[in-house]
Amino acid sequence: MASANILIEVKNLKKYYPLSGGVFRKVVGYVRAVDDISFDIYKGETLGLVGESGCGKTTAGRTILRLVPATAGEIFFEGEDINKMSRGDLHRLRRNMSIIFQDPMASLDPRLTIKNAVGEPLLVNGIARGHRLRNMVLELLEKVGLSEDHLNRFPHEFSGGQRQRVCIARALALRPKFVVMDEPTSSTDVSVQAQTLNLMKDLQQEFDLTYLFISHNLSVVKHMSDRVAVMYLGKIVELTPTDIFEDAMHPYSAALVSAVPVPDPSLRGRAEILAGEVPSPINPPSGCRFHPRCRFATERCSEEIPELRDMGNGHMVACHYAGELDLRYKEGLNVESNAAAEA
Repeated sequence: MASANILIEVKNLKKYYPLSGGVFRKVVGYVRAVDDISFDIYKGETLGLVGESGCGKTTAGRTILRLVPATAGEIFFEGEDINKMSRGDLHRLRRNMSIIFQDPMASLDPRLTIKNAVGEPLLVNGIARGHRLRNMVLELLEKVGLSEDHLNRFPHEFSGGQRQRVCIARALALRPKFVVMDEPTSSTDVSVQAQTLNLMKDLQQEFDLTYLFISHNLSVVKHMSDRVAVMYLGKIVELTPTDIFEDAMHPYSAALVSAVPVPDPSLRGRAEILAGEVPSPINPPSGCRFHPRCRFATERCSEEIPELRDMGNGHMVACHYAGELDLRYKEGLNVESNAAAEA
């Protein structure tokens, strides 16, 4: 896509959390939650960000919004560097950026009615008050499938799915251009998940929104996203504009795809079980961070950090041997080959 269509541009972003110890509480190390990631998000698209718990997805989303300060790197919103903005400029920018948190109950003040919770951004920014504020809040609630009866209720009076709809309404109150969705359906059951996802897609079309969709559920990401970025231990290992279920080129991405449940008994045993545990972000492995768990790893993988390189059509992969590997799992995963052999 043309550079004019870029809404968010992230360059070499890092977020380290210091660890202190000893009598004098000196800094003895860092948790490398996000470690040198770069990507663009285009206007009107949904970029899915996936990976295991603890890989840095949520930290990346919050750092992009400057809810937490970056350790290093640049974040551009419509060409402006967010990290260099003054407090006043950042306050004005916040109207164009929003976030939907993972736990709706924790992100809603239990002492505020829904009318006050959703209306607070409008009130703080001087957009509306009084009767006009009530009407704007009601319009937002109706957009997400709630009604006037819900205006004066408190968060504990709603189901999990309804609370998430309230959070969506609040996130859209200022008509933002960019919304970070941090696992917005993880706390709801499957039927409510589908309703919430379809609602967010409809709202994206109506309000011309751009999403960063954070999740560990690849099936949900496939339904929502135009492109998918895969994170592992603070780094992006793959960024694909195509179907990651069909075109995964990094061994870690292929392992994630193989672990997605498939309602077909003939595919039993297809999941690739990765060896070992996820290394600590305090002391990550040298070279490729995935090499201790990768069945294709060589000596080069433990020594050289792979660059994120374009394999064609914007498909970026951080693997020394991308495009050369047969990523089908050999022990029962290669269903087509096994069936052919039996025939």
